[in-house]
This record gives sequence, structure tokens and C-alpha cells, in this order.
Amino acid sequence: MKQISEEYRTGVQLLDEEHAVLLELTEQVEQLFKDENMLFKCADIRKLLGKLLDYCTGHFADEEEYLEKIGYAELDKQKAAHAQFEAKLKEFMDRVSQLSLGTQDDMILELFQYLQNWLQVHIKQEDMKYSVK
Repeated sequence: MKQISEEYRTGVQLLDEEHAVLLELTEQVEQLFKDENMLFKCADIRKLLGKLLDYCTGHFADEEEYLEKIGYAELDKQKAAHAQFEAKLKEFMDRVSQLSLGTQDDMILELFQYLQNWLQVHIKQEDMKYSVK
């Protein structure tokens, strides 16, 4: 299991472990973007997006269950952010079938930047509000 840096740790072990997987999947998107030896990447993009969607569904359920258990005041805000993230991943998934050799890298980069930005903002700002460190 990939270790996450302190800036991403909430102190809730299960959620930190799940965040590590999300960071790892984001790195896989970056690696796919940087892979110059691979010509057709659409199947890989679709597979990674599928993994992200599946994983996020479970992670968000775990996080929301934890937040409900502790009586977290901003649970509705978290749920809305999670739903928005999943909707955005589905948008990316819908776009895969329209990609060509000339556009696939642009979308992979856009996906990577979106994931990186979302994880930075969501984990480092929103999730830190329930941190137990």
C-alpha cells in the first residue's frame, strides 16, 4: 500500500488508506498520459475511469458513514461534493468513445489535472475539517 504524505492524512485510518488508493489511481492516469510508447490509450482510459468510479463509490460511502457516525455538521456539503465528483468522472467516461489518437492525450491530461486538483482541494481542505490528528 502506498504511503501518503502527512498533508493528506486525516488520522482516520480507513479513510487515509482509501485516499492513498485514490492518489495511486491518479498517478496511474499521469503515467498513462506520459507513456509515449502506447499508441491507443482509450481502453486504458476507460479501465482507469472504471476503477476510479468503482473505488470512489465505496470510498464515499465509507466516508459519509463515518461522518454521519461522528455527527459531522457539513455532511450534506461532503455528499454534494462527492456526487459532483462522480458525475464529472461519468462525463469523462462518456467522452472516451469520441476520442481519437489526436485527442486522447488532451483528455487524459485534463482528467489528471482534474483529479489532482480535486484531491488537493477536497482532501487537504474539506476532509481536514474532520481530521482527528
